[in-house]
Amino acid sequence: MNLAVMGMQFGDEGKGKIVDYLAERFDIIARYCGGSNAGHTVVWHGKKFKLHLVPSGVLRGKIGVLGNGMVIDLEVLKKELEELKDEGIEPRIVISSRAHVVTPLHREMDALEDKIRNIGTTKRGIGPTYETKVKRIGIRIIDLFNREELKKKLRLISRFWNMDVRDDEIERVSRMLHSLAMEFRNSVEDVEIWLQKAISSGKSVLFEGAQGAMLDVDFGTYPFVTSSNTNSLGIFSGLGLPPKLLDKVMGVSKAYTTRVGEGPFPTELKGKMAEELREKGHEYGATTGRPRRVGWLDLPILRYATLLNGIEEVALTKVDVLQGLKEIPVAVKYRCGNEIKEYPPPLLNKCEPIYEYLDGWDSLEDEAFKRYLEFIEKNVGVKIRIVSYGAEREETLEL
Repeated sequence: MNLAVMGMQFGDEGKGKIVDYLAERFDIIARYCGGSNAGHTVVWHGKKFKLHLVPSGVLRGKIGVLGNGMVIDLEVLKKELEELKDEGIEPRIVISSRAHVVTPLHREMDALEDKIRNIGTTKRGIGPTYETKVKRIGIRIIDLFNREELKKKLRLISRFWNMDVRDDEIERVSRMLHSLAMEFRNSVEDVEIWLQKAISSGKSVLFEGAQGAMLDVDFGTYPFVTSSNTNSLGIFSGLGLPPKLLDKVMGVSKAYTTRVGEGPFPTELKGKMAEELREKGHEYGATTGRPRRVGWLDLPILRYATLLNGIEEVALTKVDVLQGLKEIPVAVKYRCGNEIKEYPPPLLNKCEPIYEYLDGWDSLEDEAFKRYLEFIEKNVGVKIRIVSYGAEREETLEL
């Protein structure tokens, strides 16, 4: 069976832990979108691993695939692999020859653009790399092996952006990128062919999503989104696979909601309660360290993610953070002007949440906790199969 694990909210749902937990059942873990702006935190034997490009399953000794839908910063990738090796882990990775490359020019442009646009990007060069990709002036992994052609492409990008880049800087960047590519040359494959051959030979694949449903460039809270298709729709173009090869989709949601950066957030909390949840849940971005905005669970968003992704099962994470509360609000619908909405509309900032209030719980054995799960299942229309109540692998319950 081939399974996709997707974020159902604004990212940071705990996908890294869920992928790591499930990875032992699969042969290959394949990621299809995003870049080092993603941050998957996995805790193993008390040691915290923060992965940005490498799929979480490598901690289980599985092959990690970086698909053509990703944008890859080879400097970050090299550092990440070295850190894993220092911990005694020897990652096995396959990199798509067609994946686009983040260069120092892209990172510089990201910082400049976000000063004007102010949507709170990670400044990792992700958006500008997707930008040069669709402008057809991008640089792919395969392009890094020919230095003369690489220099031409770097100059072309600098001309499009009116960047005054000196020849010696072009020379330096091309030399650095070519050298990195040569280090990874044995890991580069035409992934669309490699992966389908692996599946045909009987290998199973877990598709790892990055960010979350509401950060999808088409269906998220545009323009406060990432630059790729984060939903399951992106698997097929981001890895070069036909839809028939995906058997099931599992969504991952926190028991509440968080968001990093700017953008609409209907159930956002302010004040003391927000601080308490943020501290108890350690809600700080894995990539940037920025404090996450915190709010109550938003069922219209989960409903929408289920609809978009074809989600059949849910992993609910961080249920321990809500433990001990007397009452827990849950948003069930929105009031958008004179209309009541069950799904988030394109202009989510025009909506206010309509809450129902559920009893809190003191332990996972309490009937109130079971009612919380049943309430989500009934209102979203999917079954909760996994409950995570801590960062360690063992702090996981399968229902």
